[in-house]
Amino acid sequence: MQAMQFFILTFIFGALLFLSNVFAQDSPQWHLPQGAKVRLGKGTIREIQYSPDGTRLAVASGIGIWLYDTTTHQEVALITEYTDRVGSIAFSPDGDTLAGGSWDGEIHLWDAVMGEYKRTLREHMPGITSIAFSPDG
Repeated sequence: MQAMQFFILTFIFGALLFLSNVFAQDSPQWHLPQGAKVRLGKGTIREIQYSPDGTRLAVASGIGIWLYDTTTHQEVALITEYTDRVGSIAFSPDGDTLAGGSWDGEIHLWDAVMGEYKRTLREHMPGITSIAFSPDG
């Protein structure tokens, strides 16, 4: 009897642990591999940054960088190109560019409105853990 109660409690605890990721997904079809039916969760959050004007929110996660419109609370884009090692993100002062520092020492730049890739800056020390723009951009 105790073994059965332990199993039930373990199952409930495990289900509750993953419950937040299941209900957090508003757009289950975004960037799924061919043949996949649904996405469970949006990846582990690495960093969150607001744009300078507060209209966009960027969330660096384990599957890419999610861009949200802060007025509608909806996803605008999911950036997946060059995001596998991005651990830190920052908006430019004008809010047009999003930069991501990666563990391999590269800095990637994207259009912060549509999420389109711009370029990569190389030759930095490995292990970028924080990134920022100068006040003048």
